[in-house]
Amino acid sequence: MRNILMLSVLLFCFSCKKDTAENTADDPKTPDSGVNGAQNSLPAYYVDGAGGNDKNDGLTLATAWKTIQKSFDAAVAGSTVMIKGGTYFEQLAVHVSGTAGNPVTFTNYNNEQVIIEGSKISGTTILTITDKSFLIFRNLTIQNITKNNAVGILVSASKSGGVSDLIFRNVVLKNINWTSNASTKPNSNQNSQPFIAFGYGAAQANAITNLVIDSCEFTGNITGYSEALSLDGNIDGFVITNNKVHDNANIGIAAIGHYGVSSNSALDQSRNGLISGNLCFNNKASYATSGGIYVDGGKDIKIDRNISYQNGYGIEIGNEENGTASNITVTNNLIYQNEVTGIAIGGYDDNTTGQVTNCTIRNNSFLKNNTNNDGSGEFYITKASNCTIGNNVFYTNSQNTLFSLENISPQTGNVIDYNNWFTQTGNASDITINWRATSYGSFSDYKTKTGQDAHSYFKDPLFTGIGATPDLHVKIGSPCLRTGNVSWITDATEKDLDGKPRVVNGAVDMGAYQQQ
Repeated sequence: MRNILMLSVLLFCFSCKKDTAENTADDPKTPDSGVNGAQNSLPAYYVDGAGGNDKNDGLTLATAWKTIQKSFDAAVAGSTVMIKGGTYFEQLAVHVSGTAGNPVTFTNYNNEQVIIEGSKISGTTILTITDKSFLIFRNLTIQNITKNNAVGILVSASKSGGVSDLIFRNVVLKNINWTSNASTKPNSNQNSQPFIAFGYGAAQANAITNLVIDSCEFTGNITGYSEALSLDGNIDGFVITNNKVHDNANIGIAAIGHYGVSSNSALDQSRNGLISGNLCFNNKASYATSGGIYVDGGKDIKIDRNISYQNGYGIEIGNEENGTASNITVTNNLIYQNEVTGIAIGGYDDNTTGQVTNCTIRNNSFLKNNTNNDGSGEFYITKASNCTIGNNVFYTNSQNTLFSLENISPQTGNVIDYNNWFTQTGNASDITINWRATSYGSFSDYKTKTGQDAHSYFKDPLFTGIGATPDLHVKIGSPCLRTGNVSWITDATEKDLDGKPRVVNGAVDMGAYQQQ
């Protein structure tokens, strides 16, 4: 669910294998030597909340500035600002930019803990970044604000401005709340945003580009109808990798479009993004179904090598407004024990044209989703067309419901094939598939009547373990080995969830893992 009123506010562990070029997110010229990233050839500034003075020059520990805001006003391109440990009760706005190859880096000093505390600020946003570029924020904790429309970090590109090359690494955002009581049911106007990026830009030149959020943690945030980490509007090019997103009171990660953030409807979408290596769990609300990872109206996004469990949905690809979510690729993910379903695909509102098109759900492993036992199954399809669901492994809970496809239009051109299915009873004639207005009770009857899953199996995948902390690697002799459709693997460098080559000797396994 989206809080449209938040658009008026102007003012985010599991570490995936880092042997892919996709996850090397830092600019190679970023200062990376010396104390916490400073290079001797570039200027260094110091902030010391206990002993500094903003009238100092900030160039040594002895002449440190007192406030982080002073560094946000005065740092120059290529400099590194090192912040002494402590708690800083500041409401911050960044007024400087770096340049290409010479970003400004804001980081902690000597591995000390830097906490930016929002409990005493007068406004609703702790850190605001508008129309600034080439900045790195590293090793910071932003926490503790309880106000309606509270925001931890706000990144925005104005209608005629723009944002490029921002990196957030090892940043913790916690307790960014609209209320202090997580059980309170919000209305549509009661929300908070731990990390929100709004691309208001009216042209491609005014987009938010090259936004990196890596190895951060989002936890304990009470967000109402909003999300822990949300990208919305004219955003072209982003990387969300290796983050731990957990125990938030609604959606975890969201890439969004079609809400009128940008006045240019053709650009009003988060697009060309990678969401990879993230651990998302226990992101759920009692008043809405919340996905661990949610694409709502975005396009050209890869969701790869994540682990998502015990959320409302594991992953959702939807489109709540008019328009489409398109070209979303979901690969090599582990998705288990989510409340409603492992993955939901499609627009759902008969009152809009919103739908999902041209998406691929491939080489994922699903286990015992739909823990609320409402009969949805391992995946759930509504208004979706020209989507492929293949090379996956599905192991259901005790309901034996494989999946559900709603009787809703448009819904054409979808392909379901090269999957391995199994239930706890192991009986292919004791299953449920909800197919539009028909319910199928046997796997063979479903295949014959629908023409789907022609090359799929109903066999025990021989998972290594299916307990509370499952291990969904498959054992020798598994029917999943070398039985996937290798023609669907178009990237020769693709890796499985372990970081191993996806294709071995010209063959591909079903599921998230490739056995060598």
